[in-house]
Amino acid sequence: FDRLEGNQIELKFLGKDSIEFHQTVDVLPKVHKLLASFCLKKAPSADIFDLIKPGDLNDYFKDVMDGLTAKVFRTYNASVTLDRLLSETDARVSDKQRRDEGREGALNNFYAVANKEVAELCNHQRAAPKNFDEQVARIDERIKKVQEEYVEIKKKGDKHRIEKKAEQLEKMEAEKRTKIELKCVSLGTSRINYNDPRITVAWCKTHDVVITKPFNKSLLSKFTWAMSCKPDWRF
Repeated sequence: FDRLEGNQIELKFLGKDSIEFHQTVDVLPKVHKLLASFCLKKAPSADIFDLIKPGDLNDYFKDVMDGLTAKVFRTYNASVTLDRLLSETDARVSDKQRRDEGREGALNNFYAVANKEVAELCNHQRAAPKNFDEQVARIDERIKKVQEEYVEIKKKGDKHRIEKKAEQLEKMEAEKRTKIELKCVSLGTSRINYNDPRITVAWCKTHDVVITKPFNKSLLSKFTWAMSCKPDWRF
């Protein structure tokens, strides 16, 4: 890491699955000072925490509380972030978006973006799919076709059909934007292993979203225990 001015540090390392983590973060002055002392007179390639092993850290945590491990902090951070983001749904998903993209479409797109923020927090990234450009090209073809249909309908002046076709076009554009935004993010890892499923269940109940959108059959079976939580449940 590099120690920067103003109690900031720049972290750059290979994380899980050899995915690079590279962020600049603010830390407490004491942490800033201690990290600098740990790196004193060490080669750039040397370990910062060379006197302890992951097992030592978890043994210490177990003395504090049964079952507490380093992963618990990561899981908590992911869940509390998702809970905070989803609590902002009404403020962040406008009435216009719900009209243009369809109520459930707008909500599902927002849910995907909230999960993206959690995945990025946990460094759950992936390489873009090999055929990603082809997938986007096919979406563009479908959008172009709908645009042509929209032009023809507009010539006929059928107000109801114009509105319906405009809604379809906006929904397709929104789905394309979401797909592009998520192309290098692995949503599954945090959703399955880090996020408390009750957050999603409560959100779906609050906003009347079909639970099979965020959770497939396999996850529904895995998270049966979470399905009875109330709509106002908070992490």
